[in-house]
Amino acid sequence: MPKHYSLTASLKDAFKTDVSVRSHKLVMDETPDVGGKDAGPLPFELLAAALAGCTALTLRAYANHKKIALDGVELEVSLTRRDPSEVVAAGPGAKTVVIKKKLKFSDKVSAVLRQKLLEIAAKCPVNKALLEGCETSAELA
Repeated sequence: MPKHYSLTASLKDAFKTDVSVRSHKLVMDETPDVGGKDAGPLPFELLAAALAGCTALTLRAYANHKKIALDGVELEVSLTRRDPSEVVAAGPGAKTVVIKKKLKFSDKVSAVLRQKLLEIAAKCPVNKALLEGCETSAELA
């Protein structure tokens, strides 16, 4: 698994942003109510998608490693951005962004294994990065 990732993003038309990652192309945009054309997901939707995808991949890797017959998993990720007043109301240590994951396994997966898979899901690299926080920087090219 690589330890360094890079991509390019290009803003040319209102809020529409074209993203290139290796040989893949993505589009992000804002909704019409803020001046976008809804040509692609919002940035926070892609963040939630990254978490869902990473969680699924982590569960598959674990199942393969442990030789567990896992016939899939369905994930629902919700992300809420709180207003400053909501953060204050939530109490000390509350965060501005709240992310919740729901995992659904087939009935063939025992309750004990579901609980173990829930623990493994928390170990996906994107989940860990979100919990740890990240160092970010910007510079002029």
